[in-house]
Amino acid sequence: MVLAASWPLLLQEVWHRAGRGQAPTQAQSAAMGLVLWVASALNSVFTAALLHSVHTLLGGERLPLGASLRATGRRVPTLITWSLFSLVAGSLLRTGESLAGLSTLFELLGFSWSLLTFFVLPVIVVEGTGLVTSLRRSLALGRHSLGQWVAGGLKLFITTALVVIGAIVVLILAVESDSLAVLFATFAAVVAFFLLVAVVNSAASGIYRTSLYREAVTAAGPTSH
Repeated sequence: MVLAASWPLLLQEVWHRAGRGQAPTQAQSAAMGLVLWVASALNSVFTAALLHSVHTLLGGERLPLGASLRATGRRVPTLITWSLFSLVAGSLLRTGESLAGLSTLFELLGFSWSLLTFFVLPVIVVEGTGLVTSLRRSLALGRHSLGQWVAGGLKLFITTALVVIGAIVVLILAVESDSLAVLFATFAAVVAFFLLVAVVNSAASGIYRTSLYREAVTAAGPTSH
């Protein structure tokens, strides 16, 4: 919604400049960075609220949504800092890959980064630590869950890929029907379906991440801070 709201004011002009072969201005680049940061921060906050709900539910307690949001609200400064840090780190990895051309090396770096940061949000939410401590704790817990992390990630990826392929096949069939009404109806249904898949996938990832976090904490022992 943040990205969609920014389209009339910002992204449309950037798109027009790109069509003319012009790079965004410095102000536009800064504004795009701010929009992405806001979107990333909102994603981190609401994902953290989901993780908090799952953590309490797995602990045998059912909290209302408002309670999880209030608990997450106390971590907002750290979550905002984390969203900025992860956004910058991801941009540096992509920039380095495009400039250096060492795709294998940067894929390994990306994998290492994913392993390092997989438990950052659960650690921030549950243990209430700062960013640096949460990164260290996430890495320590990740060592105990590497195999499960890879297996679970592959299962989620394969399931999502199969669903997406099925939706694309349906869309191709709609295009070949030569009916504009069928095409528009199918396109709208596919877009809505993709949004639903994104929500379900995000929820499933959050549940799986929290479950792995609890298992990793049990295996590694509680934090010593």
